[in-house]
Amino acid sequence: MWKNIGLFLVFSLLFHQSLLASSKEDLKKYEQAIYKGLKYLSKAQNKNGSFGTFPNAKEQGDVGITAVVLMAFGKAPHSFRKEFKDTIQGAVQYLLKYQQKDGGIYNPGRGLTNYHTATSLIALCYLDREKYKDAIKKAKEFLVKTQFSESYQNVKPDNLHYGGWDYKPKKGGLNADMSNVQFALEALHEAGLDPKSPVWQRAVKFLSRCQNRSESNDMKGFHILNDGGFMYYPGNSKAKPIKMKDGKMAYPSYASMTYAGLKSFIYAQVDKKDPRVQAAFNWIRKHYTLEENYGLGSRKNPKGGQQGLYYYYNTFAKALDAWGEKYIVTADGKKHFWAKELADKLVSLQKPEGYWVNENKRWWEGYPVLTTAYAVRALSVCLENMKKK
Repeated sequence: MWKNIGLFLVFSLLFHQSLLASSKEDLKKYEQAIYKGLKYLSKAQNKNGSFGTFPNAKEQGDVGITAVVLMAFGKAPHSFRKEFKDTIQGAVQYLLKYQQKDGGIYNPGRGLTNYHTATSLIALCYLDREKYKDAIKKAKEFLVKTQFSESYQNVKPDNLHYGGWDYKPKKGGLNADMSNVQFALEALHEAGLDPKSPVWQRAVKFLSRCQNRSESNDMKGFHILNDGGFMYYPGNSKAKPIKMKDGKMAYPSYASMTYAGLKSFIYAQVDKKDPRVQAAFNWIRKHYTLEENYGLGSRKNPKGGQQGLYYYYNTFAKALDAWGEKYIVTADGKKHFWAKELADKLVSLQKPEGYWVNENKRWWEGYPVLTTAYAVRALSVCLENMKKK
């Protein structure tokens, strides 16, 4: 009997060690994929430290693309950051060069000022909050100032854009959307905005109006589908609108914006048990997939789900990281180790040269520098989660 128990313990130990070895091999595989991606990105850097190429431009580079690339370097393992320190420093100097008097970080005349400032702020926070504290403070104040509210463009709470951000502050034009809002809130979260700031509650009002949930969405004039997912902004979706029997239009939820909504609720300190958060999470449980940006495809356009796929992977990783649970049980009862599943998917899609690219070119995803930056950050977030006990 004791001999059998001893053999059982030996085999159990060997089995456990084999699992650890497999896990270490997986981690090494993901780290190698990240390294190859960073290597590819470093070779794509312009002489002025920026990233992004624009034919006939006076100066090459773009603040937004440079910031997204820096987010990838900033989230990568520290040993890699040391190796690519010159690449990182050149890109940081480019961003700081374009910090404007109003605190925003953007290329004048190109628009996208809020989006570029938010991504730049996230990148600087990743890299060194103390070293870049002055630039971080100014950028944070810029985003706080440009949120649609009573104090900015005199936007009242009954306005559907209240609490949101759009691509570019401009007089007489309001066009807030979930993409700008998710990056602005992530940036303010990373920059340590006071949890008691009214910015958060104003943002929650906008988020609630983007959610297909009639109990908390007070917007009139369109049909709310009540599936708990998110549209692009109130009364607008990148998924195909539906005309209902009552004549009103409905704006379907889709994956990238629903994950963005979940992440944003969490950053805005809405409790995970809140019905709005639970509704978003249940939508994710029902439509969990890594094969497409669910909701953008249709019978007539089955490949539509490939639109914004790497943006989706990036948002998927950050949202479930914010959710804070290692496993997700989907509506069909299956248990998913989401970080490993996404990491394996990304590794399978990486090209031998180290880059990623989407065959569907919408939203710049045919440009491998951008998609590689999205993939590397997502993979690094997955790696962090897999290393947690």
